[in-house]
Parts: sequence; C-alpha cells; structure tokens
Amino acid sequence: MKRFFRIAPLALAISASPAIAQSTDNTVAQMQQQLDSMQQQLNSVKDERVRFNGFFSTGFARASNEAGFDRITDESSVADLSLLALQGTFDVTEKSQAVMQLVGRGSEDWEPIIEWAYLSHRPTNNLQLRAGKMRLPFFMYSDSLEVGYSQPWARPPESVYGPVESTSYVGADATYTVNLENSALTLQAFTGFNDQDTRSASTEFRNLVGSTVSWTDYLWTVRAVAATTESTVEATRLALLAQSYGIQLPPGTTTIADGDRGNFYGLGFGYDDGTWQVISEVTRVEVDGRFADTDSAYISAGRRFGNVTPYAVVGWVESQDDDERTGAFIPGVPEAILNTRRDEYSVGVRWDITPGVALKADFTHARGFEEAPGGLNQTDVLEQGINSTNVYTLKLDSAF
Repeated sequence: MKRFFRIAPLALAISASPAIAQSTDNTVAQMQQQLDSMQQQLNSVKDERVRFNGFFSTGFARASNEAGFDRITDESSVADLSLLALQGTFDVTEKSQAVMQLVGRGSEDWEPIIEWAYLSHRPTNNLQLRAGKMRLPFFMYSDSLEVGYSQPWARPPESVYGPVESTSYVGADATYTVNLENSALTLQAFTGFNDQDTRSASTEFRNLVGSTVSWTDYLWTVRAVAATTESTVEATRLALLAQSYGIQLPPGTTTIADGDRGNFYGLGFGYDDGTWQVISEVTRVEVDGRFADTDSAYISAGRRFGNVTPYAVVGWVESQDDDERTGAFIPGVPEAILNTRRDEYSVGVRWDITPGVALKADFTHARGFEEAPGGLNQTDVLEQGINSTNVYTLKLDSAF
C-alpha cells in the first residue's frame, strides 16, 4: 500500500507537467498501466494471505428395516447425507494463521454451524500451537471426518467412529514434529472442554486432557491416542422414548454419566503404496456409570485400478460392562438396551470421476445385535426381533 501512495501522486504530477508533451491518450494509457500493475500487486498480497477451500457431499442411503444403522432406515432421504462446508485460512503474520470452517447439513435444514474456529502459530518449523474450537483428535480421520472425498469409503466405519458421537472441543493443543531419516514422528498434546448435542445424547466433557503419537515413513503410518475427561451424558433419545410411552421421566433418569471419569484409547495403522491401501483402527471407550464401555475395531483394504478403487471393510463393536446395567429406565425398558454387540461387513467402490469429485457405492451388512442394540433404534430392534440389517448407499463427494 505504501508503494501505491508513492506512485499515484507521481503519476499525476507527470501527467500534469507542461515539460512533458504527450497526448491525453498516452497519459491515460500510462496511468491505466500503472493502476493495473498496482492492482495485480494488491491481488497477489490478498491471494497469499487469504485462502478458501471447501467440500460438498450428497447421496442417498436406505436400509432394509428400522434397525437404524448410522441412523439410516427404510425412510432415509437425500438430506441425511448432504452437507456443504467452506473453510477460510487467514495469514495473520508469517507464522500465525486464523482458520474458520462453516458447515451446513441437509439434516439440519442447512443451518450454518462453526465447526472450526482457531488461531494457529508456529514458533518454529517443527512446533505448532493452536487455540480455539477444533476437532477431537481421537481417530485417524478426525480432522477430515466429514470430508468424504478424503476417505476411501462412503462413510467412516461405524463400529469405531460411532460410539463417540462428540466431534469437537474448545481448548488448545501443541504439536511437535521430529524429522527422522526418511520418516517423521509427530507428538501432540491437547486440553479443553466440550458441550455438544449429538444425534442421540447431550454430552459434556470437562478437564479434557490427551495426547497422540504418530509415525510415518510415507508408506506405513502408525498412530496412538489416549485421553481422559470428566463426562456428563444425557441420553435424549431415551427421553423421547419415554414420551412415546406417555411417561414423564423424573429429572436425571436418562443421565447415563454425571461427571464420571471417561477414558479413550486408540491405536491405528495405515499402509498406502499408491496401489494398495490398508487401514485399521482399534479403540476402547471407558466411562464410569451406566454409559457403555466399548471395545471396537475395523480393518479396511482397497485396491486402485486407475481411477476406480474397490474396497472391503470388516468391523466389530461390543460393550464390556453389560453386568452393570441391570435396572430399568422406564417400565418395560431395561437399561440393557444400552448394551452393544454388532458385526459389520462392507463392500464398495470409489470412482474418481475428475480430480476433486468422487462417486461411491457401498453395501453394508450388520448383524448380531438382537440382544444388545446399543447405538441403534433399540425398541424397534427388540420389539420386532431384528437381528440384522442391510444398508445401500450411493454418495457423491467433492473437495474444492
């Protein structure tokens, strides 16, 4: 901008000087050239300091019954799989950035919600500090949880990504990368709190503390995470269930964790040589009280044939403390409906139509949950005697 104020008066002075005999057309052309040059400089500065990108997904999924795997039933609609997000990165200084991400989901009437809003600073090339609202770094795909284009599947494996519905927190983290010979080791520590309404519960995390460690040689990747927090979980789905029975529950009846200690542990690995892609994660969720403690895992394998990638996924989830839920929430509805047991099998194909656009088709079969339908539509499963479900998905993902 300083250059602008130095050059502009000079251009005007030159054009007005009687010592320079040039036509009005030549003067205007010269000034226009100078203005165009300065505008290019300003645009260059703007482009360097402000960057926008986004992602979009839409599709359709339908299940063979009312089991509700990933909230999908035989009445699901296109809106359930549709979302649009815009992310802006603003360079505050050479070492500091402000990042904000807005997401609108079709299932929420496209109301824009701030998913990310944080300030990032790099004191050195190896150290990054962040503060604000960010994704909970529990999984290998946490940062790109809703960026369907970045994932090989039509949806992240529900066995691992389903038990913890909360996805974000407000706090701070520090990430340090150690560059080794032909590989890199990344250490992260994070802390903060969470207060979020999910699809089936209202959750609150206080005094959240955790860390992640990951190593990669750009062919293999290994990642571990551990976190602990004080958890409060209100099962809003159970309150709605009681209302359907015409029962007004006393306060606290559907509280399945009240400031109880919660722990999360995860281990993941990945392999990608450009042709074969193998991904696996194993997790454990532990929460004192009635909240189900679960062990879960999946393994996924895909093979690229040009721009087409078929894949297969096998997953499993099971609660480990079923003997702690022997009472009843309401008459006829036992606490055991929170118990979880499920096997999942998926086959699908990804077709990269053009760079930035991928079409995916997926068939998922889940079974073995007839007596432990936690995470599904519990009453439908128990009352109808449902022991398996099939889910068919067609999805379009884009990143720009």
